[in-house]
Amino acid sequence: MDNKRQFTCDWIFNILVVLCDGKVVCGCADPRGERPLGNINDQGLHSIWTSEKVKDIRRGLNLGYAPFCLDCGLKRYLKPGEKVIKRPVELDTIPRVFIEPTILCNLSCFQSVCSKESGIINTRSKKNLSFQEFKKIVDEVGNTLVRLDLFNYGEPFVHPQAVEMIEYTKQKYPGIYLYISTNGLMLDDEKIQRIVAAGVDEFTFSVDGADQETYEKYRCGGNFQKVLNIMKRFVAERNKIGKEIPFINWRCILFKWNDSKQHMNKIQKLAEKIGVDRFTWEITDHPEAGKSEKYQIGTKHWEKIFFEIWDTSGISNALKNKRFSAKIKVLSSPVKALVSKPTRVKVKVKNIGGAYWPDHTFSGRRLIRLGAQLYDLTKNLIDQNYARAFLPRPISAGQSATLDIELPEISEIGDYWLKFDMVSEGVDWFEPAGSTVTWKKMKVINTNG
Repeated sequence: MDNKRQFTCDWIFNILVVLCDGKVVCGCADPRGERPLGNINDQGLHSIWTSEKVKDIRRGLNLGYAPFCLDCGLKRYLKPGEKVIKRPVELDTIPRVFIEPTILCNLSCFQSVCSKESGIINTRSKKNLSFQEFKKIVDEVGNTLVRLDLFNYGEPFVHPQAVEMIEYTKQKYPGIYLYISTNGLMLDDEKIQRIVAAGVDEFTFSVDGADQETYEKYRCGGNFQKVLNIMKRFVAERNKIGKEIPFINWRCILFKWNDSKQHMNKIQKLAEKIGVDRFTWEITDHPEAGKSEKYQIGTKHWEKIFFEIWDTSGISNALKNKRFSAKIKVLSSPVKALVSKPTRVKVKVKNIGGAYWPDHTFSGRRLIRLGAQLYDLTKNLIDQNYARAFLPRPISAGQSATLDIELPEISEIGDYWLKFDMVSEGVDWFEPAGSTVTWKKMKVINTNG
């Protein structure tokens, strides 16, 4: 194995993907189902998750090399000297599942892997997952499932019972985080009302332009004004009934025909007008005939919008009035703690971004809290979730609050580092979205000194 480059991957430890014909794969980078782990028509999802085939893949990844993964684009190659992450091979519960309702789509995106012309439709033995099959999957894992992504390849709302799938999931398993990505064009007023009322947690619209001419260069057969109106109605329905969910994203792929600064500004203004919660760019290198050379990873243009890109962080945002950014000042100085005793630190936080900071949410997700991460003296991470503090109240842009954060006991005397950052719970820390953190040294002493 010395002559083989080592790699790692999180997917097989956290996720399974069920295709519309029942085939199960381990990631979204297997559009044709060429690396199956099993089929729900032959065995249950849990038995696939705990199968020897899956465990062998995990064992390989714990060594830094799994032959099964060689043709997959999801793996991450390790840097020279980087240690292989060791994770449990025996896993009982499945945290997250992708379910593909259908392989059919109402559009045929330009040279896309899932376009009609690509032949992907012919890789499925049937085009739609039945509602009964869907219920069987959800009922098997629903009591322990954390997240369900109701999409993969194909447009989910082409499926005639997609809304019923949503309603069934949230009625029977309301604690599941239900996420959907769509081109939006199959929605109408009735579906929008039912989807919002059902309690879908997050919804992403894929719209790549500021006008019909630009938009349809990739979304072939799409109607720009129609999808714009649908997004407006979706936001309006959510706001009308006073719900915090679904959280609404507008994601825009950058191509060579929409990457001028002028056109990008137009798209952003439309997103602001509609009132989506998050607007981001997506970087792609395909199709080759359409990719934006300006915004390929590593270019100066890419660096300028780094904190506005979908994959940068879970809270990255191109809308200034929706960005998460904080100024954090530790008022307790120096920070000292007695060994094996908790200690309290006073911290002032200020909202210097545009986003509203809720102090609580119905789902427990996306509320904002102050976090302290614990590091050793050489700044090696010990505990990323060392301490949390709730906000005393919601905080709008420009507002500040002072709060106490209780630091748990540490059993060994010595010097440590604390990294203070705000966190959108269940989503991401502020730092990956460009917010500045505050480092503070902490000394743990014995009772005599």
